[in-house]
Amino acid sequence: MRKKYTIKDIANAAGVSIGTVDRVLHNRGKVSKKALTSVNKALKELDYRPNPIARTLKNNTVYIIKVLLPDSEKDPFWLPGKQGIEEVVNEYGAFDIDISLHYYDPSEPKSFLTIGLRLLDQHIDAFLFVPLFEKESDHLLMELEHKSILTGTFNSFHGSAVDLYVGLDLFMSGRVAAKLMADALEAPSKIAIVHIDEESTNAVHLREKEKGFRQFFETREGYDVITLTIGVNGFEQKFADFVERNENINALFVSTSKAYRIVRVLKNLGKSKVVLGYDLLEENIEYLRSNDIKFLIHQSPKLQASLGLKGLVEKLLLGKEISKKSLLPIQIINSENVDSYLY
Repeated sequence: MRKKYTIKDIANAAGVSIGTVDRVLHNRGKVSKKALTSVNKALKELDYRPNPIARTLKNNTVYIIKVLLPDSEKDPFWLPGKQGIEEVVNEYGAFDIDISLHYYDPSEPKSFLTIGLRLLDQHIDAFLFVPLFEKESDHLLMELEHKSILTGTFNSFHGSAVDLYVGLDLFMSGRVAAKLMADALEAPSKIAIVHIDEESTNAVHLREKEKGFRQFFETREGYDVITLTIGVNGFEQKFADFVERNENINALFVSTSKAYRIVRVLKNLGKSKVVLGYDLLEENIEYLRSNDIKFLIHQSPKLQASLGLKGLVEKLLLGKEISKKSLLPIQIINSENVDSYLY
């Protein structure tokens, strides 16, 4: 096992006082060039590695992290993300770090911005959030950059002002969805991209998925791709009317976790289409097993959230370098392998 050397060991090896070693390690006070050379040589020979956690505890620093999530009671997709955050909070409970969770309405941009700005009025060291709304996220990021607050996002990448992003390559996930769709269909076919409950013009994550999906089919003849965006109110009737007006639609790519809502309407109409969507919600899993949903792309919201928060915590506690983009693998789920993701 590797021996743990103390400052006294380094001082003896370098032929200097303990105080001199302490000044070199913590970059404080004056040290002669000769002493600095001797200490650095000893550090290299002994392969000395400081304990950053012990140093943090000794400094008695309390770091404050705010986490802003969509409310899982309004959209169950976010429940695993909340659970991932709570696990990290428990894991680092013994350290001097204060992590608090806050929630906004995932259908209300104003709710997101109001709560976010209120949190930034307080002293904080790091901020982790889900940037569902592009314009409001731009506003929040300007404030974060102005205050020099360490910033992380997950689920949707949002520009160079972010220090850490954890999630999928959303553009590539759209291409993967398109390849799965093409393999399940024969040309000529008509496909609808369906955005449910979110306005794609103010949602980067939806636009990236659509771009990737459309790019795949640009060089393939015989596929007609259209886009349908349906809001919260009156979804079932609006979608039913769309299906009745577009009998020649063969397949539907749902860009959010709400593919099950599409299937419910189709079953009520007595119609069957190839449906592909995202995420392991209970309702989606049920329809995946019955083959009413052909494939789901798993976005791993729990892992996204926990890795995002861990990255910020370790940067503050340990000074650990973090990647600007941490991309997770794109996982394709069907009726045969779904159970392996649940247990």
